[in-house]
Amino acid sequence: MVKDKIKGAEFNTQRTCGLWLVYIGLIIIISAIIGGELLIQPFLIGFGFFIGYFVIFVFPYVNQKLSYGKNSKFQDRMDNIAVFLNIILCTLCGLVIGSGNLRLLWLCIFIAVGIHFFGFYFSQGKIMLLLAALTIFNSLLGLFLISVPFLLFAVIDGVIKIGFGIKMLMQRQVHSEKLSKISL
Repeated sequence: MVKDKIKGAEFNTQRTCGLWLVYIGLIIIISAIIGGELLIQPFLIGFGFFIGYFVIFVFPYVNQKLSYGKNSKFQDRMDNIAVFLNIILCTLCGLVIGSGNLRLLWLCIFIAVGIHFFGFYFSQGKIMLLLAALTIFNSLLGLFLISVPFLLFAVIDGVIKIGFGIKMLMQRQVHSEKLSKISL
């Protein structure tokens, strides 16, 4: 009975998600540094996202090495909803804003990504709520502080993701520690 309650609260893939955040944070920073007039180099961020997604999430080796088990069906469903929401929000940003104001476009995309982090609360824990809040806040600052170069907000966004990613990579499996204490 106790095992079932603890198992339901597991965040088995936190370390995998942490690696993703470190990776995508680096891609964002590099894309922003070489972005020039585009602010974020779209080819680099798109290609980087694609390669990283497959290496970290699709090919089984990395996920098997870092995760402590599989997510529940509910957690997978919430992750899928969060990803779908992100696709919809980013697409809407592109359709509504277009390429006329690239600063506004990229900052709104960063906000959309921040919003989608809320959905990962169920599979990654409370840490995702703080990540969502900080990335959204950073992007909102970028919208209001027009005189501050976009590059600063892009680098801060990447650094926030890298910091949270490192924290998540360092997570230990809480489940087995609690079970061993209960078993004694």
